[in-house]
Amino acid sequence: MEHEEIRALLAAITPSDAIPIPPGMRAIPVGPALDAGADQAETEAWVKAQGGWARRMPAHFLAPDASERDALFYVLPEKALEGGPPPLPATLPGSELIAFLATADLATARVFYEKGLGLPIAGESPIACTFDANGTTLRVIAVEKVTVAPYTVLGWNVADIEASIRELTSRGVVFERFEGVEHDELGVWRSPGGARVAWFKDPDGNTLSLTQF
Repeated sequence: MEHEEIRALLAAITPSDAIPIPPGMRAIPVGPALDAGADQAETEAWVKAQGGWARRMPAHFLAPDASERDALFYVLPEKALEGGPPPLPATLPGSELIAFLATADLATARVFYEKGLGLPIAGESPIACTFDANGTTLRVIAVEKVTVAPYTVLGWNVADIEASIRELTSRGVVFERFEGVEHDELGVWRSPGGARVAWFKDPDGNTLSLTQF
């Protein structure tokens, strides 16, 4: 089927309200589309190209006599079903990430990130310092007052967390211990999934972490 034929076919099917969907989207039952002669693989490819996806309703929400096909839906943007040009290709997956942190004392923050964490400085101005975090740009921005988040805002995936902790400790970094969290002698917590995590804070109180998976 041509793309416009697929669009017209799906647009003619009554949307379902059986599954929760984001605003501006429609859930189109797969069964009626297949009954009308749509090729499933071809239709799914078209749906994905429009920014949609296929979704299966959990079994416990289905009627006892429901078939596997009854559980399948295409979740699509309403605009895609109304016609018009397809969405432009996504550019962000191939673009470099820039991370941002705030500081109320840029000079102190620079010393911490450059000397304490060992990140090469890539540039500075009166309002920001830029660091190279293994190819990722980290910009530490000067603000009048930092609103500290009660969760981790930046972290590193390290190969040997014990070695990283010892190295950072030698640079003056202090690792945190949280009440109710079981830490080992170095301050490492082991998650239920097996990852090992340790936390520390920058001079503004932002929580940073190391993780060894």
